[in-house]
Amino acid sequence: MSKAKEIVVFLVALLIFILIVGFVVGTVSNMIFPPSRAVYGEKVVEDIGGDGILVATLDNCVKVGEKNIPDGYFDTNKITNLSWSDAKNISYVDTSGDKGYMIVWKVDPSRYSVFNHDKILYISDYVTGSDGGLCFMEYSPKTESIYGIIINSDKITYSESKLLYHILDLDKNEFFPTYQTQSTYYSSSGSGHSHYGGVDDSPYTIAERDPDWYYDHYDYGDNDYIDEYLVSDGYD
Repeated sequence: MSKAKEIVVFLVALLIFILIVGFVVGTVSNMIFPPSRAVYGEKVVEDIGGDGILVATLDNCVKVGEKNIPDGYFDTNKITNLSWSDAKNISYVDTSGDKGYMIVWKVDPSRYSVFNHDKILYISDYVTGSDGGLCFMEYSPKTESIYGIIINSDKITYSESKLLYHILDLDKNEFFPTYQTQSTYYSSSGSGHSHYGGVDDSPYTIAERDPDWYYDHYDYGDNDYIDEYLVSDGYD
């Protein structure tokens, strides 16, 4: 092999080595020293259940942590004593450095009696209690499984419609917001059950539109995540 070819081969090998080392160092560095903020264009993509049925995508965010968590229970505005099982907690930051997390899980539907009796296909609601956040759970006939996600952040504001149509990319003709149209539930026959009608009267929406009216109906401490949001927005 000529001297020139040897030099070219050496340079190519060196470049490949540098790229591999850079990738490994970057990966390890992110694990040890998570990024403090995301770069525009970065995404967190989580295929809940790993089968493409329900996928969460957070634009302009970067993952900073992921861990398996014990089984837990939570309540929503409309339903009590829901739970997650075999779940993991994924933490992330956005481009401003604001932190958030999402809890995701996939389980057998037998764990939830609320899905078994009324042929409910999904639940979309606000989580109550100190943690707060938004919850979406869906039964998939294709896999005969329940998929769930709770998403929450102290400073990143999420609406129900943003979770449904932007983060989860659901069809607006099949999945309807609880507090803007007919119902928390959607039957397997395709006809909505009008359990909860009217305008969006969720605590978060009330707090955004009229904090004084919100505190006429809710005490400070009822919804910590709303209290923190109002304080951070200058309301005292």
